[in-house]
Amino acid sequence: MKTLYLLILCLFAAGASAQELAYHEGPVPSTRVPAYRTSYSPSTSSSADYSTRREKTLLGDLDLSGAWGGPTYNYSATGDDWSLVRGGFGGLEFGENVFLGYGGWKAREPFTTDEAPLIGSRPEYEFRHGGFIIGLMPGADNVIHPRFTAIVGPGRIDVQNEGRDRMLVGQVMGGAELNLFQWFRLGIEGGYRFASGVDSDVVTAKDVSGAVVQIEARFGWSW
Repeated sequence: MKTLYLLILCLFAAGASAQELAYHEGPVPSTRVPAYRTSYSPSTSSSADYSTRREKTLLGDLDLSGAWGGPTYNYSATGDDWSLVRGGFGGLEFGENVFLGYGGWKAREPFTTDEAPLIGSRPEYEFRHGGFIIGLMPGADNVIHPRFTAIVGPGRIDVQNEGRDRMLVGQVMGGAELNLFQWFRLGIEGGYRFASGVDSDVVTAKDVSGAVVQIEARFGWSW
């Protein structure tokens, strides 16, 4: 009887060992976590969001790139004559191609009118004006490049035996600029000056208006 029990116990142990062996010999399931691709990029997304939220400005994406100033000399047509006008300016450069500033100029010689045929009998007056400056300099990195300038602001005349009169003066010019050094540029421009609001008995807006030939020295730095 004991022999029978031992035989049954041996068979049971052999069957359990076979099942365990079969379990270990089978394919082992993979424990790797599948990798999933995604198109989400935090840096790209944040950059795109920032660009859409960026504040709008008058000069767009132009950044401050320099500061310039210097003297200006021009000859202005006055009647049948030309008079020397000189002054100075200062301002800031943006994006290396745009200049915003302010200046003032005064005639060194009296202006005359077209009313009388003889110079000695023409009314003479002193002229000065100032204003905001907008300059465009395409290709400012080149040694020689074009330059376009517009000036608008208040002006005044002092007429002999009459007094002072104020007006609005505008000036547009175009020419070329030469980069002599990184800190020094020389410009030559020509254009026309307009006057509006002249209220004088002997001087008209046509007398104050006229052609302009200008030489300008600019000192400063672009960074």
